[in-house]
Amino acid sequence: RHANADEIRVQLVYDRDQVCLRVKDNGQGFGVGNITAYAGFGLLGMSERAERIGAQLTIRSQPGEGTEMIVTVDREASQ
Repeated sequence: RHANADEIRVQLVYDRDQVCLRVKDNGQGFGVGNITAYAGFGLLGMSERAERIGAQLTIRSQPGEGTEMIVTVDREASQ
């Protein structure tokens, strides 16, 4: 919504041990270490939801480089 992206890629991969969801855009990106408390509420909410299901959330982004979010959960933990 805030990224000004015009392309997004979504990949969902199941394997024997885990499920991995990757979402990547070509938007403006941001410095992950420079998130203000107010601006980080959406990211905090995603992190909390991932934690509730035993998943790991990884966010990769740099200004001008877009953003990639990866959620990985062990299949055993999700049952």
